[in-house]
Amino acid sequence: MTTKKTWIGVLGGGVLLGGALGALIWSKYRAIETDRGEIATLRTNIENSRKQIEGTPALEREVIVLRELNEVMKTILPDNEDVNNLVRTLQRFGEDSKVKISGLKPKPPDTRSKSDFDKVGYTLTFEGDAFQLLDFTNLIESHKRFMRVPSFRIQAAQRSQMEKEGVIAHRIQMDVETFVYDPKKDGKTVKIDGYERKRDLLQGEIQRRRQELSLAPFTYRGQRGRRDPWIDPRVPAADENGDRVPVTVQMETVQALIERAQAISAQWTEIEGAENVIEQMLKRSEFDGKLAAIEEEVRRLQTDKTITYVPSQRRLQGEVADVLEALRRKMEINHPVAGPTENQLREIEKTMTSQTERGEFKLVLEAYKSVEKDLALAEADPLRKPLVDRIKVIEADARTVLDFEKIALRFDGRAYVNGQAIAVINGKIVGVGDLLEKELLIHSINRDEIEFLFRGMVFARRF
Repeated sequence: MTTKKTWIGVLGGGVLLGGALGALIWSKYRAIETDRGEIATLRTNIENSRKQIEGTPALEREVIVLRELNEVMKTILPDNEDVNNLVRTLQRFGEDSKVKISGLKPKPPDTRSKSDFDKVGYTLTFEGDAFQLLDFTNLIESHKRFMRVPSFRIQAAQRSQMEKEGVIAHRIQMDVETFVYDPKKDGKTVKIDGYERKRDLLQGEIQRRRQELSLAPFTYRGQRGRRDPWIDPRVPAADENGDRVPVTVQMETVQALIERAQAISAQWTEIEGAENVIEQMLKRSEFDGKLAAIEEEVRRLQTDKTITYVPSQRRLQGEVADVLEALRRKMEINHPVAGPTENQLREIEKTMTSQTERGEFKLVLEAYKSVEKDLALAEADPLRKPLVDRIKVIEADARTVLDFEKIALRFDGRAYVNGQAIAVINGKIVGVGDLLEKELLIHSINRDEIEFLFRGMVFARRF
């Protein structure tokens, strides 16, 4: 019995000892697993720290570059005052580009954005042609403060409107956006050791980034004879009689005159800024010839009614004829000589003479009208009076020719009586030396034509 109890005690003690040992082993195992997890976490932290340490120089360089570009960004991005004046700026752009703004609505701010750049946008509604749209867009995108046009929509004008009113007015809706740089208040500035030395080493990258931020210069040169791409290009090339100049030729002709008018206006500015009288006289001689030539060309187009395309007519008047007239007025105000100068009179005489030789008598009268009101002032000058007299003679001859052409002459027959030729004109029997009408005398009667003497000039008319 005692032996049995002994064995039971030994076995019980062994079981208890084994359980204690098992619990101890399990505890140690769990501790090992925990340590392994901590080791893995530590290794991950070490790896992340190593990567952070490796990336720190690159991040540091990027921070230095951005800090140096901060002032550049401040000059490009609008400040609060610019944003407040944005509406006035857009309205001024509209006036400069001649678009008609009918609506300007602010876009709602993006409250979800956590960026340091706050977007400010407007939606504009306006009317204008394709080239006014391009001019307006160019003013926006070339402004000293950064602005952009992310999107726009166009409702094209009808062809009938252009032909009736001479004005192309597409309806355009455009989004305009800009950004305000506003760093968040919770941002902290980190000190970088050796900042100046590191900044100097990064000057090349800083300069490259500055150039990327600067706006590339661009000069918008306007329509330059191109047609509006949103208008039906199938314009009539000729009228029923087939004598209309093609529209494309009309546009190119007017565009060329506009460029010449701009060039001669710039030349007058150079003359006004001449350093001395001699230089001014040399430039003025060439200038007078060019001005007279372009004025003659404009008179020719207007007299012959060559330009029938309404938009081109408006451009010819507004951008050429009005510009030349304003230039003439400026010349009269700034020039001390009363009336046209001697050079101007010579150019007018030369122009009228060449027109007479070409039989362009209507243009002769148009050229005379350009100086008629000022000839009395020049006539008082003995040096200019002979030029004025010659110009008046040319004008009188041209008017005589045109007045003779207006006289209706009907030839009813011709015969010889006692060796003398007679003719029946407008139902009246006349011979050489007879007066047919007031100022109209029969000069000679020939086989194929009759010559008339009218205001001292002989005209032949074939019947």
